[in-house]
Amino acid sequence: MCALPLTRPEPAYATLPQPVRAFFDDQYYRAYRLIADMRHPATGLYRDAYVAVGQNRLPSSIAATGVGLVALAIAHGEGWETEAPEKVVLTLRAMTDELPGVEIAKDKATGFIAHFIDVETGARRWQSENSTIDTALLVSGALFAMQYFVDHAEIARLAIKLYHSVRWEAAIASPASGEIFLKIEEGRGIDPLAPYNEYSVLAHMARGTAQGRRLWQQIYSPQRLHLLPSQPVGPGRAIICEEGNIPSSFVYQFPYYLVHEYTQSPIYNELYANIAFADHRDWMECHHAPSFVWGHGAGVTPKGYYHPDAIGNNPERIASPYIIAGFLPVYPQAIYDLYDIYRTVIPYDKAPVDVDGQAAGQRARFQAAYKYGLSRFQLNPETKHRWYPEHTAVIDWSSMLYGLTAFKYGTDFFAQHNRIDRLALAS
Repeated sequence: MCALPLTRPEPAYATLPQPVRAFFDDQYYRAYRLIADMRHPATGLYRDAYVAVGQNRLPSSIAATGVGLVALAIAHGEGWETEAPEKVVLTLRAMTDELPGVEIAKDKATGFIAHFIDVETGARRWQSENSTIDTALLVSGALFAMQYFVDHAEIARLAIKLYHSVRWEAAIASPASGEIFLKIEEGRGIDPLAPYNEYSVLAHMARGTAQGRRLWQQIYSPQRLHLLPSQPVGPGRAIICEEGNIPSSFVYQFPYYLVHEYTQSPIYNELYANIAFADHRDWMECHHAPSFVWGHGAGVTPKGYYHPDAIGNNPERIASPYIIAGFLPVYPQAIYDLYDIYRTVIPYDKAPVDVDGQAAGQRARFQAAYKYGLSRFQLNPETKHRWYPEHTAVIDWSSMLYGLTAFKYGTDFFAQHNRIDRLALAS
């Protein structure tokens, strides 16, 4: 599926050469540590992002908290967290208003939660919207943790309570067209979005309602995806998107790891491989990048604003290695791309040569930017000034942790824990 011929046999974790395996193990742990370090110890809520300056001023993002719950399951399996179940319980108690001093900002009529909340009190921050997709990402993480810690009655009670606290059908604009509302205000949906996008995670959550089942069966089921607008990206390859508007690659990644049918579906796996192919080819053909530099992700750019980079829409040529990691299940060869980025572009555990000879401040900026390994970088050989990413959103970074986990253990790890059928979905 790579745009260039493969030069190495298809890799697996157990057969990686020692230097690559050492890199993998280190980056894998760092991928978890970024998320873990965003957790507030008293409430279990997770801050929105890692930032080089002003970390304690950031609010919680409920999407980041959902990622944190999945991450605790992964860390428990790796032996990185000996108290993971207790941490999951604390987080879920905060999110279900069972933790004294925490009251989560939400739409009272439907239960959809404010996107950004105070990490200590749960109060709304930044005048944020009651977000349908971020609520779905949060609850997906809760259900994932419930099914990983399958015999933990308190986690199950709290996760199910959180799931049923949301009136999911309120987010459905039209089961026939697949439109889903971006946000909820006073019990009503606002700003409908047409499929396909990461809102398939929300469609997955809504399947416990009559409207949600209809939405899934008519639009979002893997067997129906071929009916959505698509665009060719190569001989015999197509991806779901509006004509001339390919979204950022994370749009396809979140559902791959969080929607059970997509993780297992040959149809979705083919779609997933096609978007990886298109992302990779775009970097080589349009950005003239080395074969190991690719990944159209979202994040803060050198101009200081958040931008969802995509094929045909990455004006500042920012590569996101966490996108590469997210595609490892369909392109395992990309583990060598990550390793080559580490060796030649971001030797995160030692400053590169062109930084060593500069002021101490430059070295400190490099170390702060890449504290957790392979974050975003700019492919711009003409500039004299290196750009350092000072902001990494947890939800964007999740692709790094999820992809490395799937590379090591296979996608069955996700398929076993992203089901929602244990919830008595019938309304």
